[in-house]
Amino acid sequence: MRGSGAMRRAALALLAATGAVGHAGAQEGVEARFAPSEAPLANPERGFYRASRGDLDRIDPAFLDAAYLDGYRLIYARINLEPYRTAPLPADFLGRLETGFAAARRAGVKLIVRAVYNYPRGETEYRDAKDAALPMVLRHLAQLKPVLQANADAIAFVQAGFVGAWGEWHTSSNGLTEPAARGAIKDALLDAAPADRFVQFRYPPYIRDWAPELPTPATTIAQGFRIGFHNDCFLASQTDVGTFSEDAGTRTAEHAYLDRLGEVAPFGGETCNPADDPGATPRTACADILREGARYNLTYLNADYYRRLFHEAWARGGCHEAVAAKMGYRLALVSVAHPAQAVAGGGFRLDLTVRNDGWARPFNPRVPVLILRNRADGALVRLNGDVDLRGWLPGESKALPLATTLPRLMPRGTYDLLVAFPDPGARLANDSRYAVRPANADDSGKAQGWDAALGAFRTGTRVDVR
Repeated sequence: MRGSGAMRRAALALLAATGAVGHAGAQEGVEARFAPSEAPLANPERGFYRASRGDLDRIDPAFLDAAYLDGYRLIYARINLEPYRTAPLPADFLGRLETGFAAARRAGVKLIVRAVYNYPRGETEYRDAKDAALPMVLRHLAQLKPVLQANADAIAFVQAGFVGAWGEWHTSSNGLTEPAARGAIKDALLDAAPADRFVQFRYPPYIRDWAPELPTPATTIAQGFRIGFHNDCFLASQTDVGTFSEDAGTRTAEHAYLDRLGEVAPFGGETCNPADDPGATPRTACADILREGARYNLTYLNADYYRRLFHEAWARGGCHEAVAAKMGYRLALVSVAHPAQAVAGGGFRLDLTVRNDGWARPFNPRVPVLILRNRADGALVRLNGDVDLRGWLPGESKALPLATTLPRLMPRGTYDLLVAFPDPGARLANDSRYAVRPANADDSGKAQGWDAALGAFRTGTRVDVR
């Protein structure tokens, strides 16, 4: 008996050394902790993005493949409506949009989509940009609705578009910035976009008019709030080249509002050339992007524009990798605990603690999945959790209890435990390229690490199923 006790104490010491600790109680359990990683991660629906080569209806699949291999998971794709300002969208055009979404899906990327009636090539040509009359805009949105909703899984965010130069809502050749017209287009956009995707608008005063009182982060999902902001001249000047008011007091109020908005809705965009704003003082230092990226909860940013003034300065200042790492969500596993034994057909609970080290929360639906892998034959059992990761705010650590029932016919044996955050879309759920990789370091000594084939993180713990 003494020998058995000594052997047990030795075994417990070994488990403690590997991060899986047995403890006494009503039921013996195992626990493990995880080391964080500071490295940038290529995760879905966040980070630096690239603009597609070719509009969505003529998108270049080779470009998408290359972008994925270079670590980009977001692609900006323009829906070019310029040929149809005065005519309905033809069926073959809508079919080509479907083909573009399919190409993105095959490449492992998601799209930021924006429909526009013009795309001026210079910083002054926008004055002559033409858009469509309100009835045609609404007709086009009705035609795009089934295409957008059928391809929700390939869409990360919808930028409002349609109105004015570049679809940025500050000008219009058809009076679309008048309150009644812009309200009608806003409502049609929210109706046409997938029901669980945000629509981002370019002009802060309009967003404040529509939503003067913002929901709290805890009530955003329940209230169905889906209006976000994109800034295509982020950091470029005192007013971000006309994005914000010339009046200092009004501008301060706009900044405060967008600070709150970033907690409940996605913020992204691009930097730009400040040449169109006389006397501009662009905010190019690392301190600027690190401060404002965190304040406004930056989720994504154009990787290519305006590089010379901004991105290259961040590289020289030594913060470019930190910006890449912090944008959007950054979920890190902290600890896990669960029983050492379970019964097929019986209940099983895993307590997982997750911390969000990013600048923003996840904005699209995603739930955890527990994967049990049989050590004898590699067979997998997947058990879905019921906690929505959209509730994870920056800087928060939360316990994530996964209470489930094991399948009654589950083979008896010893199973390794892995945690996954797959895409909920039926076409992407088993595609590991769309799974979120936790910001944790691999540790072979603890049998912890990323399984790229499964899109799951090995916890280094196991359970005996009887």
